[in-house]
Amino acid sequence: MASSILCDLEKTLNSVNHGISGKAKLLLESYLQNTYQRVHITNSYFNSNTVSKWTKIKYGVPQGSILGPLFLVYINDLPKAVENKVLPILFADDTSILLTSPNNMQMQSDHNLVFEQLNKWFKSNQIF
Repeated sequence: MASSILCDLEKTLNSVNHGISGKAKLLLESYLQNTYQRVHITNSYFNSNTVSKWTKIKYGVPQGSILGPLFLVYINDLPKAVENKVLPILFADDTSILLTSPNNMQMQSDHNLVFEQLNKWFKSNQIF
C-alpha cells in the first residue's frame, strides 16, 4: 500500500523566522523596503497583454528574489524530523512525503505518526 502527505506551504517566505539581527538585519530590511510588484499576463493566442497596478510588498520575501533560497536552507532539515521509512521530496514550498506499508492498518498508523511528526516540526520551526 502507498500513501502520501502533500504540503503546500502557502506564503511560506512570509512566515519563516529568519533569526537575523544587527547589521545583517539592517541590510535585508533596506533590500526589502519600498519594494513593489505587479503581474503581467501575456496571452499569445489572443495577442493581448494584461498588467495589474503596482502594489507595495508589505511582508515576506518576494519569490524569485535573491533571498528566496533562504527558505531552502530553512526546510532542508525536515527529512530528519520524520520516520526513516518514508520518502520526503522537497521542492521549495511544495513538500511531499511518500509512505509505503504492507497493510491498511499499518499504513494508517504510519500515516498518523508521520503527520504528527510533521506538525511538530512545523510548529517548532514557527512555520505556521
